Amino acid sequence: MKPLDLLVKQYVAPVMRDAGFKRSGRTFRLVADNGDQAVLGFARQHIDPDADVFDVGYRIVPAPYWEWINRQHWESGEVRPPLAFSGGVMSGDVIPPPQAAREPGHEVPFFRSRWALREDNSRVCGEALATALRDDAVPQMAHLLDRTRLLQECRNPSLLAVRLVPLTRVEILLRVDDAPREEIEALLADVQPAGPGDNFTAWTRQRLAKRDGTDRGTEEGLRGRGQQ
Repeated sequence: MKPLDLLVKQYVAPVMRDAGFKRSGRTFRLVADNGDQAVLGFARQHIDPDADVFDVGYRIVPAPYWEWINRQHWESGEVRPPLAFSGGVMSGDVIPPPQAAREPGHEVPFFRSRWALREDNSRVCGEALATALRDDAVPQMAHLLDRTRLLQECRNPSLLAVRLVPLTRVEILLRVDDAPREEIEALLADVQPAGPGDNFTAWTRQRLAKRDGTDRGTEEGLRGRGQQ
């Protein structure tokens, strides 16, 4: 077994399993009841012949966002699950302590986030990673998996996480399933097209129409049963 895979098996998998995440190789996924996902994964960097250098990162992927960016294939069902380093509304990195980092003093934050696994530090690296996940990353992901808290973080950042989608679009995507239609329409008025062919506004209105139509059908069904 490769050193990084052994590290994941021994130190990462138990922490993520206890938190309710499902594992697939080096990817760990937590899915909420509404379909929103928190996905954590590893990205190997082949830059050091003497160490396994890797990044550990996560994405928060609300279900409406994933449907939007996969809209062309959504009806066919040919949509793969989101990955830890591709797509999402918010991303975060698991930062190593100095004893497990490749360049702990680098002036560029991006490079400080890289872990370095060597023969002489496997236990230190594994224990540091397990602690960082248990104490910081996992609670953070669970916190952001709630749409209300995710929206609050997008509006008023307080964590070491990065919003990946314009704020107005985030607000629409996080509220499109339950906010009054007039509030979504007011937000749509501020949406700036990302480029030619950007049909975000039309897609949102279609989703609202589908949602409201389903709601009306449910209400009519309940009324009908009440009259029997």
